[in-house]
Amino acid sequence: MSVKVIVQIITYRTEGIEAELDELFDSLAKTRAPEGGWVLAVIDQPSALGNLREYLESKVKPRSGMELPEVVCVFNDENLGFAGGHMKLYEAIRDRNPEFVYLLNQDAYVDADFLRSIVQYAESNPNMATVQSRIMRAQTPDRYNSAGNAMHFLGFGFSLANGDVRNSTLTIEQQRGGLPMFYASGAGAMIRTGVFNMIGDMFVSSYFMYHEDLDVCWRARLAGSDVGYADNSVVYHRYDFSRSMKKFFWMERNRHLTNFCNYRTGTLVFIAPPMIVMELGTLFFAFRSGWWKEKLRSWGFFWKRSTWKYIYDRRRFVRSIRTRSDREMLQNMVGVVVSQEVESKIMTRVVNPILSVYFLLLKSIVRW
Repeated sequence: MSVKVIVQIITYRTEGIEAELDELFDSLAKTRAPEGGWVLAVIDQPSALGNLREYLESKVKPRSGMELPEVVCVFNDENLGFAGGHMKLYEAIRDRNPEFVYLLNQDAYVDADFLRSIVQYAESNPNMATVQSRIMRAQTPDRYNSAGNAMHFLGFGFSLANGDVRNSTLTIEQQRGGLPMFYASGAGAMIRTGVFNMIGDMFVSSYFMYHEDLDVCWRARLAGSDVGYADNSVVYHRYDFSRSMKKFFWMERNRHLTNFCNYRTGTLVFIAPPMIVMELGTLFFAFRSGWWKEKLRSWGFFWKRSTWKYIYDRRRFVRSIRTRSDREMLQNMVGVVVSQEVESKIMTRVVNPILSVYFLLLKSIVRW
């Protein structure tokens, strides 16, 4: 049996999540199916508040094949995070031979044509390995949550046009402030399964959460594919910036891990000076904000021999799939961080201008 798209959702019990899931599944029930059909796959992972098995079995499964397409539910005994959860779910349904896998957050709802539109875009652009929907803020639907995601050359990923009012008279490039899109946000993005033969697994399970979507798009770009944006495919995300300590550990750890695995050695040498300065600045910010223990713990990860064994093996794999140079990669990266909740005057007036100049020099130096 083959199907065009499998929409994958990870559910995780939080306060009041049932009402949000009601809205999500009601919106999916109105989704117009793409040609070739689709399947809805859900994996539930336990939280400190328990699991959502009863909710899924009583409110979602009975709608399978009726209001909703076929629904496949997987119930996990442990929390594998975003990366591990999606990988386990894909393994459970990959025998359906989907052409595409669409990743959708549980704290979202969708436009009726979100799936048709993104499939049509992907089929019209066969070199796009991943394609992101236009992600708007559910609380303020006229404002963007993400018009594509940018990557700073030091590894920071951030949403373009985040919080900006959508202006239909502007091109998407203008709405992004002229900054290039590097990767698709995992909150609402579709991946072409055929690229897995080139780039390995969809995600690296050990990432747990954060930067796994950046990593898969980076690998896809290195292997010769591109990353697209389907403006007519609309997802509404209940965006809520989290300052949890756990978040900062995974963000910092995975940022460096992704850089070490995907950049060439020469590029790492040239970005080392600003990276060291930025690390000291980040540590200072961590002390002021109370998450310094998580910052130090992220550094501790790189004192392990097993970490460098993993990086060595991963770099060999990346080298085997590479068809594009770091010089080409840098053309799609940026030297500034904008539209973020943690911005400061020091960042906008001092750090961004200095790193922008360094980035221009870096692009003129790197030839490999």
